[in-house]
Amino acid sequence: MSIDFSELDLQLVMYDFNDTEEERGDNVIAGVAIRSEDAEAFAADVERLAVEKYGGATFAGLLEEDFDDESMAAAWRRKDAERNAALLDEAERVLATGMPEETKRRPRPSIKGKTYEQVEEEYAKAQKRWEELQADPDSYGLDDFHERLLDFVDAGLCVDMAMRRHFESLDPQAQSEMLKQLANDENVSASYWFDVLFGNWPYSEE
Repeated sequence: MSIDFSELDLQLVMYDFNDTEEERGDNVIAGVAIRSEDAEAFAADVERLAVEKYGGATFAGLLEEDFDDESMAAAWRRKDAERNAALLDEAERVLATGMPEETKRRPRPSIKGKTYEQVEEEYAKAQKRWEELQADPDSYGLDDFHERLLDFVDAGLCVDMAMRRHFESLDPQAQSEMLKQLANDENVSASYWFDVLFGNWPYSEE
């Protein structure tokens, strides 16, 4: 069967909707070329195939029935699991090669002379750099992995140092209010905040 490619004036690409922000080619699942006048019928066939053969759902069906957006949450869980697996592989590779000497001599982080706002700004920058690596780990080497991970860890430690310094500067009533707010933080355990504010973990502004 010969095909007149000049009649196939509509090219369609199927990709993972939740992976597009990474702008990488490996999120493309399939691609076809059809006549533009067949587009509506083709789309209807694809929807029917997704629902009847593969137990899927159309976007319209999701909007009507998936009130808690469970499908989107499941898609993000899959994406996060794949990303975490890639990072774990990279971490194991780092451990296998051993930490470089310059990393072992890395000085402890310091907040001396810095305001809380400056510390938070440095943390935000380090977090962004780490998230960039998480989004596309294949584009970075071992040195980048070491540097960005340790910068992120150090920046987080500096935030904790600054929070402890701020807490110690408050009067007892203000300290009590701050403790209540931290206790209501669903993302971080109360034991963590207790260690930050009262524990004996390495803490120094120097």
